[in-house]
Amino acid sequence: MNELENRPLLIYDGECEFCVKWARKFKAMAGKFITLIPLQNLPVDYEYVSRAACLKSIQYIDGNNRVSKGAEAIFQLFHTTKKASFLFTFYRRIPIFRIFTEFIYSWIARNRHLFS
Repeated sequence: MNELENRPLLIYDGECEFCVKWARKFKAMAGKFITLIPLQNLPVDYEYVSRAACLKSIQYIDGNNRVSKGAEAIFQLFHTTKKASFLFTFYRRIPIFRIFTEFIYSWIARNRHLFS
C-alpha cells in the first residue's frame, strides 16, 4: 500500500458502472500524478475516509492527507494534473459556483444508476 501514501489518491465506488467509467477517464488524464483506487480495494482500517463516505461521493486525499469530496474532489484532481486548474480556483473563490457545482454533483451521485 505504499502507493497510497506517496501521491494523491482518488477513491471511487468500483461497483458502480458510472463511477468506473469516469475513473478510467480520470486515470487517462491524471497518469502517474494520482493513484485511483476503488473503495473495495481499500484496507478495512483505512484511516482517512470511511467506506460510507466513499459510497456517497468520490474522495480525493492530497499529499498532506487533506480530504476533499464531491465536486471539490474533481476540481482538486484537475488542479493537480494541471488540466482546467481555473475550475478549482473558481470553486474556492466564487461561492455561487461552489454551491451550484456541489448541487449538480449531489444530484448526479444520487442518480448515477440512471447514467450507467
